[in-house]
Amino acid sequence: MTSFLIEMIGAALLVALLVVVVEILTGRLRPTAQRGASSLAIGGGLVAVGVVLAVHGPPNPMAVAPWMDRLLTRHLLEETICFFGGALFLAGGLLWRIAGGAARQHILQLKEQIKETGEQVNTAQEVISSIVRSSVSGVMILDALRDDAGTVVDFACRFMNDEAEQLLGRNGVDLAGKPLLEHIPCLKDEGLFIEAAMVLENRKTFRDERCCTHDGHERWYHIAIVKHGDGVITTFTDVTRRKRTENKLRHAAKHDALTDLPSRALLMDRLTQAITRRKRLPDYTFAVLSLDFDRFKVINESLGHKVGDQLLISIAERLRANLRQLDTTVRYEGEHLPARLGGDEFVILLDDIKDTRAAMVAAERLLEELAEPHQIDGHEVISTASIGIVTSDGDYEKPEDILRDADTAMSQAKNLGKARFVIFDEHMHSEAIERLTMEKELRQAAAELKDFRLNYQPIVFLDNSGLKGFEALIRWHHPQKGIVPPLKFIDLAEELGLILPIGEWVLREACRQLRLWQERRPDHPLTMTVNIAKKQLTQPDFVSTVADVVKQARIDPTSLVLEVTESTIMDNLDDLTPVLSALQDFGVRLAMDDFGTGHSSLSFLHLVPMDILKIDRSFINRSGEGRKYDAIIDTIVRLAHNLDMEVVAEGIETADQMVLLHALSCNYGQGYLFSKPLEAADAEQFIDSAYRFRLVA
Repeated sequence: MTSFLIEMIGAALLVALLVVVVEILTGRLRPTAQRGASSLAIGGGLVAVGVVLAVHGPPNPMAVAPWMDRLLTRHLLEETICFFGGALFLAGGLLWRIAGGAARQHILQLKEQIKETGEQVNTAQEVISSIVRSSVSGVMILDALRDDAGTVVDFACRFMNDEAEQLLGRNGVDLAGKPLLEHIPCLKDEGLFIEAAMVLENRKTFRDERCCTHDGHERWYHIAIVKHGDGVITTFTDVTRRKRTENKLRHAAKHDALTDLPSRALLMDRLTQAITRRKRLPDYTFAVLSLDFDRFKVINESLGHKVGDQLLISIAERLRANLRQLDTTVRYEGEHLPARLGGDEFVILLDDIKDTRAAMVAAERLLEELAEPHQIDGHEVISTASIGIVTSDGDYEKPEDILRDADTAMSQAKNLGKARFVIFDEHMHSEAIERLTMEKELRQAAAELKDFRLNYQPIVFLDNSGLKGFEALIRWHHPQKGIVPPLKFIDLAEELGLILPIGEWVLREACRQLRLWQERRPDHPLTMTVNIAKKQLTQPDFVSTVADVVKQARIDPTSLVLEVTESTIMDNLDDLTPVLSALQDFGVRLAMDDFGTGHSSLSFLHLVPMDILKIDRSFINRSGEGRKYDAIIDTIVRLAHNLDMEVVAEGIETADQMVLLHALSCNYGQGYLFSKPLEAADAEQFIDSAYRFRLVA
């Protein structure tokens, strides 16, 4: 048994070896799908032989030779071997078949994957090629050209798309393989060749915007360079339109839209640079001129904003032209900068001038040139300038301080008579600080109206020295400064628009006080004179406001005298005449103050609705100095009487003045000779005293 098992194992190993040998030998001759067929054929044959042996049984011993008999006596062993060997061959063949099928399936899958991958690669290449060729950006693939030392000396074009051909004006076929620097020299001029060479060295992507000159035209490109093998891929997009738009926006942000002069933002930048340079270079000098044009508001309102805008444009052109001329006379190497801050306010930075005298020379020339008439839409427009000058000698820290002081000096020039220049000094700064403080305090006082008081100066009949009435004069009782006279704050109140609430308060308070005195002395028909500002008269509801005040105070309108200065009336004759006529129709009496000091025309005086003329104190103070002054007073009195007006002489301080005025038939007098302005209580005592002034014989 043991020997039989050993034989069987040996036979199995031998058969397995034969299966492997057969499959290896035959597998090279057939595809993978047919592997295992040889083993299956052999195994099938052996099994068939075993079946035949088992079916036919042992052979007839008589029919065969003796050696055959010996062989056939062992037919059971042959059957076993045939069946066993056939089974092994069949099993081996099946195993090879299965393995071959799995391998075939795997191979088919790999082929399919390779096919799909190939298709994807082809599709991606087609897409990339389509994108590159139709891109709005220029694309170039460049190969590096090196010298013997390995240094990049140029690039050769391998590929360029249609957009690159259009942007560069070159044909890709003609450039293929050729050195680029020879055909596109601007690459070297703009440093792009160096940037591309550095990309090869450090492998970092280069991105930037560059301005290139091509065929005499400047074009802006956004350029990107990336490494690709021993070369680079370059993309460039034309961004000229965007850059021009950005430049326009930057220009608009720092330039005035109307005149195209630099605006405040650019001026502040340049002033900051000038201050910094002054600290670094003590010999460097600059000056700032602040310009404001006289009568511009009148021109704008009378001729219209279109003419006003054209005037500003004409002024800007003159500033540019004159500053170009000044370059050769008042500067070393700086660049003068004219700027418009708004309205008719212009500022000039005189950069790197020789000294303060150079700024004065520039201001004198500008005043002369700017005073020349402007021809605008058929109009000859004249608008002189007032100029304030600040120099760098003030050791400024902030540009705002320079503009503040230049504006202060310009305001001083306007106050001194316009069409002139003033150089800033520290005294002006102190006055400006004081003015700002007063503005703040005056605004608060006008809002509360509790710190104002009225004083009353008597107006007397010159024929019998009897009391005619009073003129109401405002006083500001400042909490710290004490009593502030009107000359100190009335002009400021008008400028700030505070005269409206203050003026209405004065009107109501004066009428209220008049009513109290009239009730106290019903037999004495006193009058009350109240000064009225231009802004009050130009209010649409001023006449109705006066009527309301008179009604509430319960006084006769004829007892109220509204006093307006000569200059206010004559400067606004057409606008104010209807208002004055309406007041007269209501019953209020009107007085022209400061007559003779303005520029009234006698030919228009009869057209002004006035009841009273007030001779200015400047004429009264000079009476007695000569016959010509007395003749002027006499002429004014006669003129008034001929126009059915009464006359009041103010500022009478001596008896001689009173005698003269009485002799000239002046109706009323007012001045310190009779009384200074009185508080309400003292004025009441003045009324009760039945005042009479005795004429000196």
